[in-house]
Amino acid sequence: MYKRQLLQSLDLGTTWGTIQEFGRPGATIGVTSSALGVVDPFLVDASSTLSVALFSGDLFDCTDLAMLAGANHFAYGDDGRWEIIAARTCTPLGGGLYRLSNFLRGRFGTEWAMGLHALGDVLVLLDSDDVEVVTLSSADIGVERLYRGVTVDEDIGSSPDRGFTYRGVNLKPLSPIALTGHRDPSTSDWSLSWVRRTRVDGEWRDSVDVPLGEASESYAVEVYASGSYAAVKRTLYTASPGATYTSADQVADFGSNQATLFLKIYQISAAVGWGYPLTASITR
Repeated sequence: MYKRQLLQSLDLGTTWGTIQEFGRPGATIGVTSSALGVVDPFLVDASSTLSVALFSGDLFDCTDLAMLAGANHFAYGDDGRWEIIAARTCTPLGGGLYRLSNFLRGRFGTEWAMGLHALGDVLVLLDSDDVEVVTLSSADIGVERLYRGVTVDEDIGSSPDRGFTYRGVNLKPLSPIALTGHRDPSTSDWSLSWVRRTRVDGEWRDSVDVPLGEASESYAVEVYASGSYAAVKRTLYTASPGATYTSADQVADFGSNQATLFLKIYQISAAVGWGYPLTASITR
């Protein structure tokens, strides 16, 4: 039996409609009293720990195989900077306190959020039995809506308004990886290439490229003045995972040909625009 409802208003609180119902016991959720830093997202982080005080629920250890298969995954952070992490070890300290360790970080393309954490960040166990997906349309992107959570025997008027703006983060292209390139010794033109990622059916299969997941393939390559990534000298656009930065453009931008490039490379979505960048330098 459903006990709780999430209500949404499309007219600034004049009328309300139920968009999701929830049953007991609810999500396992807590607040952190330490913060994780930036690590290599492609390795198990066995050195960091995260302290959390749960408001509800319990946490348990899992095996490596279970973690790799999706167990003990969490949303960690706050609005606009959620990182998806996994923790193999959840050590109970009593009174709803836990110490988490042995992490997988930056799961599902969220490595961009690794350096944005703070004390007091929220931790939510992503258990499909207790957490529901609320479906929104592309027309809702960038529009603030009002929400109220109402539990059993509670009047709708007793619940405060909570504004939330859907930003389409789940639709933004993931950052490309594996930047490489070379300079032509005769022309000094740079030839750059990289590997795209996808949000759709991205599991590894031999001899098969992962699906594009977009209506068309498109990238933007920003060339920066220095490693501070403060001033953009040129933006190149391409419809394939590669670009040419000609000698003539280098001389126009810098006054000479460049042995080192400081780049940000974005895949572009027709629905939400530029995705998350690959930020890297290359020297040849």
